[in-house]
Amino acid sequence: MSEKIVKVTLVEEPEKRQEDKSINFAHLEQLTSRLMEVEKLLEEFKAKLSDAESELKEFKNKSPLEKRFSELTGNTFKDLTPELEQKVKTLQAEVENLTSERARLRNEILTGLSNVIMPVETDGLVETTEEETFFKFRDGARYPNITAFLKKEMKFGNPPIYVTINPEGIRVVGLTERTAAVKELVNAIESLRAKAAEQIPKPQQTPIPQPTIESPPSEAEMEENIASIFKKAKKRLAVPT
Repeated sequence: MSEKIVKVTLVEEPEKRQEDKSINFAHLEQLTSRLMEVEKLLEEFKAKLSDAESELKEFKNKSPLEKRFSELTGNTFKDLTPELEQKVKTLQAEVENLTSERARLRNEILTGLSNVIMPVETDGLVETTEEETFFKFRDGARYPNITAFLKKEMKFGNPPIYVTINPEGIRVVGLTERTAAVKELVNAIESLRAKAAEQIPKPQQTPIPQPTIESPPSEAEMEENIASIFKKAKKRLAVPT
C-alpha cells in the first residue's frame, strides 16, 4: 500500500499580513533603525551641500579676477561654474529625497504606534520590587531604536511619570501592586496610541473652486444698455427713402 505525503503550506492573506506588520513592535524597531540611518545620511548630505554652495559662491566671486588674470598672463582660464552648479543640484536632490524618506518612515512609524500592541510578558515573568513593577518584552527581545524614538519624538517613557520604557521592557515606577501597575500601563499605551494618531499628517484636500458671482450692473449701465437696444431697434424699423 502506497502512502502519499501531502505538503501543506500556510499562506497568510495579504490584508492580514499587512495589518499585522503595521502593529508589530519588531517591525517598528526595523523602521526606526532605518529612520536613524536616513537621518544620519541627511545630516551628512546637508553638510556636503553647504560646502558645495560655499565653494560655488566663492568661485563666482573670484572668477572675474581670475579670468582677467589668465587673459593678461596668457594662461587658460577654466570656468568651473557649470561643474559646481551641477554638484550643488545633485546634492540638493539627495537632500530632498532623504527628507521625503525621513517623513515617510516617521509617518509609517506613527501609523504603527497608533495601533501598537506592546509585546510584554504578562504571566510569570513580571518582576516586582519595592520600587517598581517591570514588564519584560516577550522572548527576551530588546528594542533600543523604537524605545529611543518613543522617548525623543513622543515624549513617552521619561521620568517622573509612572511608566518608563526601556529596551528590555516597560517599568511602572512607584507602584508595586500588579493590578495598579497594569492600569497605569494600559492608560499609558492608550495615550501613546492617541498621540501617535494625532501626529499622522492629514491628506491634503484639493479646494473646490467657487463660482464667481458677477455684481449686478449699475443704474447708469442699465440705462445705457436700454438706450442701445432702442437705438438698434429703431435702425431696423427705419424705412429706406
